[in-house]
Amino acid sequence: MSTQPEALRLAEQLKERFGGTVPTSQAAAELRRLHHNNQVLTDALWKACGDDEDMVSGTIASQGELK
Repeated sequence: MSTQPEALRLAEQLKERFGGTVPTSQAAAELRRLHHNNQVLTDALWKACGDDEDMVSGTIASQGELK
């Protein structure tokens, strides 16, 4: 089983299945960009919460359900 994040897995599948068409390349690039930004924001949240798992979970929960 792969530990690759879903967004990156989907970006790779787009590339493999549909080749290098412009819309496909743009969609794959957007998935990679969003994954990167999500990782940066997640890391910042952990740092801001002092790596306290309960604090991170509570902060996320206070902002609404993750989808």
